[in-house]
Amino acid sequence: MEIYGMLGEKLGTIGKPEKKAEDGAAEARLPQWKKDLLQKPSISVRKGIAWGYTPPYEDTDTLVLTSPQSSFVDIRFPVKQQLSKPIASDPSFWAFAGTSHMTFAPFAGDTITMPYSAHCVWKHDIDSKGPGITDEGDLFLLPNGDCMEVGMMQNPQTGKVEMYKEYWTGPPTGVTPTIRTPCVVAKTQAPSDGQKAQDALRDESGVIVRVGNYCQGIMRQRTAEQGRPEGADAILVERWTRSLVETEQRSTAAGTSDGPSDAAGWVQDWRSNTPCDNGVFMPCMWTCDGNRQLGDEIVVKGVTWRVVELVTEEA
Repeated sequence: MEIYGMLGEKLGTIGKPEKKAEDGAAEARLPQWKKDLLQKPSISVRKGIAWGYTPPYEDTDTLVLTSPQSSFVDIRFPVKQQLSKPIASDPSFWAFAGTSHMTFAPFAGDTITMPYSAHCVWKHDIDSKGPGITDEGDLFLLPNGDCMEVGMMQNPQTGKVEMYKEYWTGPPTGVTPTIRTPCVVAKTQAPSDGQKAQDALRDESGVIVRVGNYCQGIMRQRTAEQGRPEGADAILVERWTRSLVETEQRSTAAGTSDGPSDAAGWVQDWRSNTPCDNGVFMPCMWTCDGNRQLGDEIVVKGVTWRVVELVTEEA
C-alpha cells in the first residue's frame, strides 16, 4: 500500500507493494532463474574478485543490502585494516548507496532472453570515492545459486580501468539465520528553505537499510569550505548484525522464557567509523526497532531521518 502526505507527496510503501493484475500474471510467467535474480529484499556477500584473467581473491568484507524498491547500501571493509589510519585511507575500502535497476537483454532480433543472465546498473547517490562513478555489470546466475558479475571498473591497486569478475553469495547461515524481513529503509530529508538559509554550509545525506538480521547505514557530511576539493566529503558508515542464537542463549541464562526482543542481540561492527558506538549519531538501532512505522521520523544532531520503505513479511 502506498502512503501519501497531506500535500500529496509520496511517503513510501508499507507491506507488499500493490500489483496490477497484468503485472502479477507476467511475474507468474517468469522462469525461476529470473525470479532468483530479481528477488528482493536481498542480502549479498562478495566471495571474491578477479581482475582481467587473474585468479580471484578477496581483500574485503563486503555486504550489500537491497530493499524491494531497489534502495541499497554497499559497504566494503578491508580485511586487513591498519588501526592507526582512518578506514577511508585504505584503497580496499569502498562504501556507497543509491538505487539499482536490472534488465534482461534479448538476443539480437529475437524475443528470447539470454538465459541465467541480466544487466544491472547501480546509481550512486552517496559514494566514498566521490561523484561521477559509473557502476554497471552483467550478472550470471551460477548452478549453485551464487552469482557472477562481470564488468569494467577502476582497479584500486593499479588505478587503471580493467575488466573484473565478482563472485556473490548469501550470508553465512551459521552466524545468524538468513531471513529477509522485516526490511526497513530510512533516509535523511532535505531541509526546508528556512533551514538552508540558517545553515547554508552544511549538506548531509544518508541512507539506512535493514534486511532481516543485518543493517547498514551510510552518511555523507559535506562542508562548503573554500578551497576544499569536490568529492572530499566525510563518509560515515555503520554495520550491525543481529545474532538470534546469542540472544536466545542470554535469555535462557537469565531464566526468562519470553522470546528475544527486537532490540536485543544487535552488535555493531568494530570497523564502523561513526563517532559513537550506540547508533545515536546514525540512527541504525532506531531504524531496527520492531515498532517502526512508515513515515516515522527522528532528528539526530539537526538531521531529520524518515522511514520511507517498510516490508514486514516476505512475499
